[in-house]
Amino acid sequence: MPLIVVAADDVAASRAAAQASPATKPVCVDAEVDGQRALSYDCLSAQLKPKAEPQGSASQTAAESQAKGPSNRVGTFNASAEHNRFGTNWGKSVTPQRPAPPVAVPPR
Repeated sequence: MPLIVVAADDVAASRAAAQASPATKPVCVDAEVDGQRALSYDCLSAQLKPKAEPQGSASQTAAESQAKGPSNRVGTFNASAEHNRFGTNWGKSVTPQRPAPPVAVPPR
């Protein structure tokens, strides 16, 4: 009989914890007034913000900061830049796409 009582207490405690956890999470509320919908952008922005990385005791070196930098700033491969550079020759040729040379037409 005590085992059942302990199990019932555990179930009640887990239910209380489950009910308390959603209350701690911020809820974004959208409002609609006269058919115009207003989104809570500040709440959505807070949810989309990346998690803060814990700061170590030592500061980052230049190499560590560059390793996490965007590819176009670091100088490594960037697919968008390559597509712009090669145009329709992307994947077909090592020569970038260039416009056709102008043809000189003599006057009559």
